[in-house]
Amino acid sequence: MEGERFRGLREEYEAAGRAAHYSSDRWEGTRHARRTDARERRIVAAWLRRCGRIERALDLPCGAGRFHSLLQESARVVISADAARPMLVRHPGAARLQASAHALPLRDGCAEFALCSRLLHHLGAAEERRLVLCELARVSRRWAVVSHFDRASLQALRSRLCGRSDGRLALSVAAFRAEVAACGWIERERAWVLRGFSEQTWVLLEKAGP
Repeated sequence: MEGERFRGLREEYEAAGRAAHYSSDRWEGTRHARRTDARERRIVAAWLRRCGRIERALDLPCGAGRFHSLLQESARVVISADAARPMLVRHPGAARLQASAHALPLRDGCAEFALCSRLLHHLGAAEERRLVLCELARVSRRWAVVSHFDRASLQALRSRLCGRSDGRLALSVAAFRAEVAACGWIERERAWVLRGFSEQTWVLLEKAGP
C-alpha cells in the first residue's frame, strides 16, 4: 500500500544522523525553528484541552518525540508510532511501535485522539493520503489533529512560481476537506504558525456521526 514517495521517506528518515538532527537541532537550532515549534505546541495543547479526558493517544509519525511530553500531560497512555526505527530508538516513550501509517497493527478504536504531524504534505497521491486518514479514523474513536500544506499560502505560491521539485504537495482547503470527509472526518478548526504566509496548516478533526 505504500507508494514510492513514502518508501523514499522511510529511507530518508532512517539515514545516519537524521534522528540525531530531529532530536536536537531540527527544532532548537535556529530562532525560526524555536518560534515555529513553540507556536505549533500551543496549537496542539489548546486542542488537547478542548478534547477533554483522553485515555489513550496515538502519535504518528512520532519522530524522536517532539510532542511526547505534551501528549503525556493529557493522556494516560501515549502510543508512539513511526516507520523509521532510528527515530524510535531516540524516542523517550515507553509504548513505541515501528509501523507504517498506511496499515497500523492496532485494533479499531484503540485511542480517543490521534496526532499526525508533518506527514500528509509528503504524500503526493490522494489515494495515499486517504489511506493514512482512514487509518487514523479507524484507530481513533473521536479526535485527530493533522497538518497539511495550504495551497493558498504565500509560501506555497512562491514554491509553485519557482517550480517546486522536492515532492511535497500543498492542498486547497476544499480539496483537504473533501479528502477527510471521505474518510469519516469533519474539520472543526484550523490554525497557522503565520496565517497567509506559512504553508504548514494545523487542523482539528472530529469523527462524523453515524
